[in-house]
Amino acid sequence: MRQYLLDTLGLAGFGALNYGLYLRFGLADALITGGALLLVLALLATRAVKRGRATEASGT
Repeated sequence: MRQYLLDTLGLAGFGALNYGLYLRFGLADALITGGALLLVLALLATRAVKRGRATEASGT
C-alpha cells in the first residue's frame, strides 16, 4: 500500500513540474524536460535492478 502512495505522489509531482514548465516556457520545453526526467528514471531503475541481482547472487 505504501508503494502505491509513493507512486501516486511521484506522478503528481512529475505532473506538477511539467505543468509549471508548460505555463512558464511552453509545450516544447515541458516535453523536453519531461522526456529527460523519464529517461533518468529509467536509467536509475535499470541500475537498481542490476544491483538487486548482484546482491542476490552474492548471497548477502
